[in-house]
Amino acid sequence: MGCCKKGCCSPKVKAIVGLCSAPLNFAILIWAITEKVRWTPFYVPLQCDTPLPDGIRLSGVSMPSPLAEGMGLHPGSPPYGLYANTTVTTACTNPGQAKMTVLAAGFEEVALAPNVTDLANGGVGAPYTRSETAHLAGDAVYPIGGRGEMVMQLETAMAVEDVLAGTAARGYSITYSRMTQTVQTCASVMGMESCADQVSEQFCGSYRGNCLVPTLDSSGAPVVPEQLEPAICPLTGKLCGNEAEVHAQLDAATMGIQVVSQTACAASLGLPNGTLCNIIEAPGLDSATQRPRAIETAVSLTTEAEARMSEALAAAESAVTSMIWITIICNSFFFLLNLMSGLFNLRQHLRAKAQAKPPTQGALPTLAGNDFDSKP
Repeated sequence: MGCCKKGCCSPKVKAIVGLCSAPLNFAILIWAITEKVRWTPFYVPLQCDTPLPDGIRLSGVSMPSPLAEGMGLHPGSPPYGLYANTTVTTACTNPGQAKMTVLAAGFEEVALAPNVTDLANGGVGAPYTRSETAHLAGDAVYPIGGRGEMVMQLETAMAVEDVLAGTAARGYSITYSRMTQTVQTCASVMGMESCADQVSEQFCGSYRGNCLVPTLDSSGAPVVPEQLEPAICPLTGKLCGNEAEVHAQLDAATMGIQVVSQTACAASLGLPNGTLCNIIEAPGLDSATQRPRAIETAVSLTTEAEARMSEALAAAESAVTSMIWITIICNSFFFLLNLMSGLFNLRQHLRAKAQAKPPTQGALPTLAGNDFDSKP
């Protein structure tokens, strides 16, 4: 009341407030619409470079005699198997609207070799044997619209029995892995940035088997002319989820493995004479050349894991879109309200100003002219 007594609620002031607030509401409205467009679609996965198809070369595996000679290799020395430290770099592009960081702290991926005896008895391959451990050399940062690299340091300690598990008569074997990681996601909505850390653990299963890969020289380059050597290559992508889910849903045929023919097994495999080995076709193997090929779908999720991810994404999308729509609706309302209020009060102010203007002064009265020459 005191403000209005001082003229702060006059039509002039109301017109100024309304006509100044309306453009601000309109600017925020346009910003919110732009944010809605920016967040459509809400989730876009990382687009990672497809690694060159390769495998574990048997020439790098230390084997005892006569197993080594049977494969055309020189006998090695104990411990027999594959023991090495390597570094693998994977580059990915982030087309989404959230910065993603895979934290090096707490990251671990462990390759697990199943128990062959348990598999032969119809089990899932328990207990597992740890055959490889991977850690991150540093945080893997994927900026919005940019590229990032994940540098993994691998420590391989795989017994020769686990390496050669894929050389069985059926032509492929199962391999498992367990990964624990923390992913930090940072996103900005309407200028408000927030970050969240999500710790997850995944159990994955896939298939591998025999293949032929180019022989490398001492520098790691393929020898010329090209020579091929036996190797163990990934045949399928990984199926990931909870351990029980993976065991229930991991199936060779479902993952794309097909037996196209059979042939006598090589004597180097140590199988009884006359044993037939499968020739298979798989996403990661060309049956005609036995050469590895790139796997288009590197990772797929179990039905339950897919549902959990969809539910989490739907909840996050609902929170973001609700904030944007509330901003759009509120600023649309206040834009119209302030615009109409400003125009109405401007009209009132101009009308009051016109009414308060003093009337136009007329000509001063003059004495009527006298005709002094006229006679009464």
